[in-house]
Amino acid sequence: MNAAIRSYCRFGLALTAFSLGFVGCSTTPNSVSKPAAPEPRFTGLLIEQGPGSLGAEPRKEPVTCLVLHHTAGSLPSSLDILQGKDPKHKVGVHYLVTDEPKPRVIRLVPENLAAFHAGKSAWGKLTNLNQNSVGIEIINYDGNVYPYSEAQAAIIFSLCDEIVRRYDIKPWNVLAHSDIAVGRKVDPGAKFPWAKLASLGIGAWPLPGEVADNLRKKQNLSPNHVRSLLTAYGYALEPGDGGLKLGVEAFQRHFRPNKIDGLVDDETVAILEALLRRYQPKAYREVRFKP
Repeated sequence: MNAAIRSYCRFGLALTAFSLGFVGCSTTPNSVSKPAAPEPRFTGLLIEQGPGSLGAEPRKEPVTCLVLHHTAGSLPSSLDILQGKDPKHKVGVHYLVTDEPKPRVIRLVPENLAAFHAGKSAWGKLTNLNQNSVGIEIINYDGNVYPYSEAQAAIIFSLCDEIVRRYDIKPWNVLAHSDIAVGRKVDPGAKFPWAKLASLGIGAWPLPGEVADNLRKKQNLSPNHVRSLLTAYGYALEPGDGGLKLGVEAFQRHFRPNKIDGLVDDETVAILEALLRRYQPKAYREVRFKP
């Protein structure tokens, strides 16, 4: 656990019990095997073993992404759904973070299995991110309406830190469900504290100075240019103006949550270019200066 996370969680994280889970993405499994190796140990975290989930399958690809969700339901209903017992809606998730006064982390699927949490999804060159990711569900009825408590956020940050460090997940691959399912999902929502998470060394966030510098210049707001920028960062967009609008909305929900309107404007493009220049400079140069 890095020093920033340890400082943020000083209020008593080590005494809190944890757990894992998720609600709303489905894929039908072929088979579920038992873990081939013990689960990784979490420094300073207590992980509760929850009920097993049928919403999983053998993992065939390496973990390169971390995907965060909100459940849009209560703890009891979420735990029930995340066991994947419905043959028409087999969902599962690796970890579920509760919303109690002392939040817990519950494990439902071991990390060496691919949990069915992402559903139809894409990011960069990846499709079906179930195979490439660890999924965390967070109890929140709507993360676009209800803030995440300080206690819950601290648990989430600590859990994310452990996972990101173990798999060496790149900042731009710490994702919202809404990032990888553009126009289909809106979780974990505009109230999720992405900026705080990035300040602790987990996930991506633009440098304010670079955004300000960009805003002093004339921005290229052409639809083709903005589509190229979003695609270079990782977003998978449907064709046409409607697909672009949904992509801009998903981007704003993560990186400009104070105004989510799907409209291309100077600030949105300034943030997007700052992110690309910071984390993916080669892709940025190719898009920025292509004829």
